[in-house]
Amino acid sequence: MSTLRVLTVDDELLALKRLKLLLQAMPHVEHVGEASDCAEALSRIRELRPNVVLLDIKMRDGNGFDVVQALAERPNPPAIVFVTAFDEFAAQAFDSAVVDYLLKPVEFDRLARALSRAQQRLKAVDAEQRADELHQILQNLRSGPSVNGEPAYETEFWLRSTHGLVRVPVDAIDYVASADEYISIHTPSGAHLMRGSIRQFAHRVEPGLFVRVHRRWLVKRSAIAALSTRPIGHAEVVLRSGLRLPAGRVHMKQLRNLVRSSDGRSAA
Repeated sequence: MSTLRVLTVDDELLALKRLKLLLQAMPHVEHVGEASDCAEALSRIRELRPNVVLLDIKMRDGNGFDVVQALAERPNPPAIVFVTAFDEFAAQAFDSAVVDYLLKPVEFDRLARALSRAQQRLKAVDAEQRADELHQILQNLRSGPSVNGEPAYETEFWLRSTHGLVRVPVDAIDYVASADEYISIHTPSGAHLMRGSIRQFAHRVEPGLFVRVHRRWLVKRSAIAALSTRPIGHAEVVLRSGLRLPAGRVHMKQLRNLVRSSDGRSAA
């Protein structure tokens, strides 16, 4: 079996490190290099000529689709495997032509299956057809909700559970808590972990739906029932479920204004 040359592209150092370790443990796979942004990715692809690119979608200088667009204009493009959260863009691209997409955090067996698919695609499809497929991806994406208009925000997340993936609508989320390299997403039916930070989560949902109440907590505005002042100046956010979360001092003015404007209540 010929060796599969793989390039990894992600703007998160830990994600790159994880992919490198997984690839180094796989037979007939050579990790030829990595890149942390779109410009570097195109330079490394031109220099290293990988067979497969494991490509993140959202990066600091653009997104993975910018890379795909540039590759579509080049001869003999590599096979593309998206490495991303499960969202409508990845699903849309996968339905058309992308070899596969991987849900972070990437697991060994799942990555092995994706690379096997890539190997089969490379054998079955010539370079000209791969370029046509990349053009098809772009055509599908241009017809999506984020094209030529405001950014499309997430309305749901597909998150890992003990039984596989579970759909979590944004409307069902009461609050989000930081948990090291992950965030814990809390709904009335339970909590789910997702890789990332509170700030990254806030950028993915419609502005104004959630409010920061503490460095560790982001709460849905409509889930807040009241503010409660505690002894020695401490305060809590009281959710409609009855749960109480500590409120950070720097967020108190915004929270008081929010509660007054949303339901006419003043802080207790």
